Amino acid sequence: MKPDGIRRAVRANRHDRSAGDAPSLGRLARMPGTGIPKGTRRRRKRSERGRHGERNVILNWSILFSLLAALALVAAVYFWLQPQIDAELSTNGSSAPDRDEQVRVRSKFKSPPESEALGMVRRALEIREPGNVAGRFHLGTADPEKAVGFLQNLPATDGEIDHYEWLGSVDANDLQLDGVVVTFKSGAKLRQRLAFLTPDGLGAWKIDFDGFARSVSPSWAEIVKGAETAVVRVFLGEDSYYNGAFSDDQQWICYGLASPDCDEMLLGYCKVGSQQAAAIKWMFSKGNKVNRATLEIRRVEGASSKQFEIVKVLAEDWVIAKTPFDEGFK
Repeated sequence: MKPDGIRRAVRANRHDRSAGDAPSLGRLARMPGTGIPKGTRRRRKRSERGRHGERNVILNWSILFSLLAALALVAAVYFWLQPQIDAELSTNGSSAPDRDEQVRVRSKFKSPPESEALGMVRRALEIREPGNVAGRFHLGTADPEKAVGFLQNLPATDGEIDHYEWLGSVDANDLQLDGVVVTFKSGAKLRQRLAFLTPDGLGAWKIDFDGFARSVSPSWAEIVKGAETAVVRVFLGEDSYYNGAFSDDQQWICYGLASPDCDEMLLGYCKVGSQQAAAIKWMFSKGNKVNRATLEIRRVEGASSKQFEIVKVLAEDWVIAKTPFDEGFK
C-alpha cells in the first residue's frame, strides 16, 4: 500500500512595517573598502587561521588515536570471546552440521561409493526379466512382472534416461537410505525420479521400487474420481485453505499435496494436537518448505472433492519402514 502524498504549505515571508519605520531592504552585501583598514585585517586573519589550523591538527590526531584505541579494544574482545563462542556452538548442537547429525541414522552397513551406487541404479533400470528383479529391487507392494512392466514403459511415460546424479545419504524413518536422481528427457521436457538405495538384512543395497515408482493405492485417477481412502506419495507444503468440513482453522492444519503423476493439487488436513500434526511439524522444523511424505488420507463428509483428512503419516519420505513414522509422536 503506497502512502498518500503529503502537501507542504509554504507561506511567503512577510515584513509588516508601521508608519514611520525604516523600510526593510533585506540582506545587504558588504561594500568593499569599508570597515577596518585592509592591512590590519589581513594580519589578524592570518593569525586566527594559524591558531585554528593548530587546533584542527590536534583535534584530528586525537580522533585518530581514539579510533585506533577503539579498534584495538574491539579486536581484543573478539579474539577473547571467539574461542568461547565456538566451544558453545560445538556443545549445544546449534551449528548446521550438528543439526544434520541429529537426523542421521546410525549406519549398520557401509554405504556404497558414488560410482558403485550409480552402477547399481543403471543396471537395475536395464532389467527386463522378472527373475532378475528381486536381486536389484525391494519390491514392496509390487510383484516382479509389474516391476518389469513399469521399467519397460519408462521411455513412454518419462522419456529416455539423460543422466544420473548421486546424492549420498538421504536417511529417513530410521532407515539407511542413499539417493540417486535419475533424469529423463523427452524432447525439451525433463522428468526426474529418485532411486532410494537401502540395504537388506544381509547388507545388500537395493532400490526401493515403491519409492522410485511413487506408488499410490488406488491409482491417481481413482483418487481424484472419488476414492474414499488412499495411500499416496506426495510433495507436502504448508497451505491455508479452510472451507466446508475443514473451515475451522483452530481445529485443522492445512497442507497442499502434489505429485508429478497427478495434475490436480489436493489439500490434506491434520487435526490440531494429533500425532499426525506433530509428525509433520517435525518434518518442517528442519527448514524445508516442501517435504516428501507418504500419507494415508480419507474423505470426510461435507468436504470438497480435493479435500482429505490425513489419518496416517506412514513415512517422512517415500520409503516406508516397518513402523509408521507418526507412531513416534504419540
